[in-house]
Amino acid sequence: MLYIVTPPAVEPVSVSELQRQLNIDVGNAEPCPTAPTVALVVAAGLVTAGAHRYRVTFVTADGETEGGAVSAAVTTILATHGQVALTGIPLGGSRVTSRNLYRTEADGTTYLKLAALANNTVTIYTDNIADASLGAECPATNTTDDPFLLTKITSARQYAETFMRRACCTQTWDWKLDGFPFWGEPLELPMAPLQSVTSVGYLDTAGAAQTWTVTTDYTVDTPSGDHAMPGRIIPVYGVSYPSTQDVPNAVTIRFVCGYGVASAVPQGIKDGILLHASRAYMKREALDDEDLLGVNRQLWPYRVP
Repeated sequence: MLYIVTPPAVEPVSVSELQRQLNIDVGNAEPCPTAPTVALVVAAGLVTAGAHRYRVTFVTADGETEGGAVSAAVTTILATHGQVALTGIPLGGSRVTSRNLYRTEADGTTYLKLAALANNTVTIYTDNIADASLGAECPATNTTDDPFLLTKITSARQYAETFMRRACCTQTWDWKLDGFPFWGEPLELPMAPLQSVTSVGYLDTAGAAQTWTVTTDYTVDTPSGDHAMPGRIIPVYGVSYPSTQDVPNAVTIRFVCGYGVASAVPQGIKDGILLHASRAYMKREALDDEDLLGVNRQLWPYRVP
């Protein structure tokens, strides 16, 4: 049994790429915001000590833009300069109903949600939030144009990954087994390309949760390349798989797979996803065998046997 734990944060192709595939005019999306002005407040506060940068997104009835321009960096000191004043927060067009503020953690590079401004009028905000209270990651795709296009991309990507047994952008899965192999052969992970194995857990014969230890009990083979075969878990020489309780899903293997960011996904796979998504958008109904045959031919070189 396979269960997705963390879906990919971005799709391998963008809405604008699908618009070009469909010859749809690009330009209806809400443009990304400019950067706010930031300055330290001379007062104690909760903003975790370190360097921080800020971005803004616009929210419409259809979706949210990707993160806008990045602000200058400010370095906070809890006892004396622990708050940050944001001014000049950009205003959107008539379609914008609210805006979201995003900030890096101290000395970080990932933008996490700081606050939601439930209007399109306020231009100031005082940040007094610790890193631990930040929220979701800033979106990387502008969905304010036609959210229906993005749903077709997601569906096409999921079809492609299932057909190929291959993940596109980075994602985390749990693979549950009723037990380890009877002999000591390697365990081949069900999705390529494998980036890493997070953990190998199991229930011992007494039903207690145990963890197999990497390097001590097993090594991980992570083939790379556009056509990489699935990765493998290989017992260390002289080590046998542990016995497990005779119950369903006694073994849980958590692993990270995918090519990484969207730009790392092979163009052949992107072309297959675009073909599937564009046909689904035009037909607005389930694709027939003839439609899928063309998609499958495009994806076939990447299919794991």
